[in-house]
Amino acid sequence: MEMDTITNFTTKTVIRKWGNSQGIRLSKEVLSQMNLKEDDTVGISIYDGKMTIEKINKPKYLNLQERLESFYNRPLDEIYIESTQEVDVGASVGNEQW
Repeated sequence: MEMDTITNFTTKTVIRKWGNSQGIRLSKEVLSQMNLKEDDTVGISIYDGKMTIEKINKPKYLNLQERLESFYNRPLDEIYIESTQEVDVGASVGNEQW
C-alpha cells in the first residue's frame, strides 16, 4: 500500500521564547510531511510578507578529494595548486613549539 503525499497541509503554531531568541515548534506531522528529522538543515525565505521553510539537502562527501572536486567543479588533477613548497616564516617570536 503506497502512502499518498499531502500536497496542501496547513497547521498553526505559536512563537515562543527560546533563550534570547524566539522559536517555533514543528509537530511530528509537519516533520513527517517535510521528511525532516533532528539536526537537518532548513532554509528560510521571506518574500512579499510570506515565509517559506524548506529542507536543504547538504551534499555528503566521503573524503577530501570529493569535497575539493565538488567545490572546484573539476577533477582533482585539474585543480590548480599555487605551490607545494614549504614556506619559511622566520624564527619563533613567542612560545611556539614546532
